[in-house]
This record gives sequence, structure tokens and C-alpha cells, in this order.
Amino acid sequence: MLELLFGAFQRWPAFQIEVPAIEHLRWKMQSHSLAPQNQWVAEIDGRIVAMMLRIVRTVRVRGRDFLARDGVDAAVDPRCQGRGLYRAILDHARESPQSAVFALRFGYSTNPRTRLRSTPRPSRFLGNPIQVLQKPYRARAIVARRRKRYGGRLPAPLAVLRIELERALHGLGHRPYWRAVKRGWSILTLPRFDDRIDAFFDEAARSFDFVVVRSRDYLNWRYFDPAAGRFTVRAAEQEGRLLGYLVFKITEGQGYVADLLALPGRTDVVRSLIEDALRLFREADLDQATCWMISRHPYNAVLQRYGFIDSRRDAGFSYRETSLDASELAFLADAGARIHLTHGDTDWI
Repeated sequence: MLELLFGAFQRWPAFQIEVPAIEHLRWKMQSHSLAPQNQWVAEIDGRIVAMMLRIVRTVRVRGRDFLARDGVDAAVDPRCQGRGLYRAILDHARESPQSAVFALRFGYSTNPRTRLRSTPRPSRFLGNPIQVLQKPYRARAIVARRRKRYGGRLPAPLAVLRIELERALHGLGHRPYWRAVKRGWSILTLPRFDDRIDAFFDEAARSFDFVVVRSRDYLNWRYFDPAAGRFTVRAAEQEGRLLGYLVFKITEGQGYVADLLALPGRTDVVRSLIEDALRLFREADLDQATCWMISRHPYNAVLQRYGFIDSRRDAGFSYRETSLDASELAFLADAGARIHLTHGDTDWI
């Protein structure tokens, strides 16, 4: 499987990890007790030539929990492309008995070919979409990194100027906070998520009609297994009560806010967690910070006042009901749908 992944993507995973790639692969295939039964490969003469990995998640939809599957790391051996292997493996997965346990599927893909081939029925997109927000610190370093990876149409000085102008214009349209939030709680680093997280999530989730369930087991699998990558969890606590948390990752000169969640109405807690993360980002001398946030999410306006700018990049999120009736997800097409999805809900970081 690793040989196929390396052949298809050259670099896998696409971010730095501190364990062998095989350990990351094993970790990814253990997202849920049902996950090992929902990974698929195709073989020719005993050699794996195509694969479809899935992460299994529980999603809370208007107060009810459903199982969802997220197809990740679809790959076909370059020597075997054009034989219909990808379509065949998808058809086999859909027709398998274990597929019946899933109420919906969702995924993140910016590849138009993958989107077209993933399902015989068209997937749908959010009316209140995910925005990829970015806070630039060092414009020259950002441009140099982009040009090294992707090339560039603009000369470097003009690309730097564009970033600086965009930052200045954003500041004019989004009044920054001039003072740090006053807080009567402490912010500390968690060694793991503990028993408080399930009750905290149940209360926080009341603000949303669509959210990936953040149970203790799931969060510890996602953010504290060394094979997942190195994350830091900062929690706001008051007299032993959990008020909110923020998960971030620093790698290759970039800072990523992977997850952010607070109790309903506690914008002050959200502000304090963002301020704390930005302080740590500045100390790390980063080029840029990134955070995914739903467009009309209550946290989005807060992030933009702290200098996070909509990059207008497509996060590639799409969804489709499987056993659910289409009417039960119809609200996701509304521009004001109450949705909570973050970068950590993907396998991209």
C-alpha cells in the first residue's frame, strides 16, 4: 500500500510526521472500530494497484448522531490507469454489506476528476461554505515558499506587494481588537483530553446543526497519537470547568489552527484562545497562520478581526446522504446553516 501511495503522490503524507509512514498509515485506518472493515484495495497478480482509504466519523445532525464515511487517499497505480479500477473499487465498496451502516458520506477534494467519479449521483455543496483563512506574517517568505512549490506568474516583488496591500485593505474593513480580552480563566496545555470533554461537547454542540462528534476517544486518536503528527491542545479552564479549547500545529514555517470550540455564546473565551495561539505563533517566528472556518460561523468574524484573511481557496467539501432521506440534509444548502467544520476534521494536516 505504501509503495502505491508513494508512486501516486510522490510525497505521502503531504506533511511532516515524526514516525515512519507505515505508522501513519496504520493510524489512519483506525479512526473508528468499523474503519478496518471499510478500507479497500484492488489487486492484479497479487500486487495492489488501486486503493480507497476511509476515515469513519460520527456526525451530529440536528441533535442526532449518524455514522459518516470520508474517502481519503484514493490512488491508482500510474501504470494501470485508464482501466476503470477506481470506478470498480468504488462500486465494490458501495455494494458491500458494511456500507449500509453509513447514513451519509462527505469528503474534501479539489480534484474535479475525483469529484466526478466518486459517485453515480452528484454530491452537494454547503450553502454556508468553509473559508480558508490565512494570516500573513512575512510576505517575502510566503512568496518564496509558494514559488518554490508552485512557481508563480507575478514577479516576486509584485507578489509581496499584493500580500501587503491585501493585509492593509483587510485591516481597514475589519476593525482590529485594540485590547486583549479580560479573562478570569486560565489557559493551559492539555496532555490528553479527559472525561470532561464529552459533557463539554454536548453543551457546545447545541450551537450547531451539523458537527463532527468530538468524543474523548476520537479527539485523543486525532490529536494525541504520535502517528497523527505533532499537535498542541490549549484549553481554557475556570475552577476545573472546561470552557473551550484550541488545537494547533506548527510545521515547515506554518501555523495551523486545527480545531477551535467553546461553550455557546463564549466569544470572550474564543478570543482568549486565539490570542494565546497567535502569541505562540509569533514566538515561533512563522511565515503564515491558517485556519478553516465556516463563512457565517460566529468565530469567523472574530478571526478576521485578528487579521485572518479569506484566501478564497476551495476547501473541496461535499456531501451526500446514503441511508438518510435527502430532506434531512436539505438545510445544509442554506446560507445561514449552523455548521461547525474545521481543518482538523480532514486528514490534510
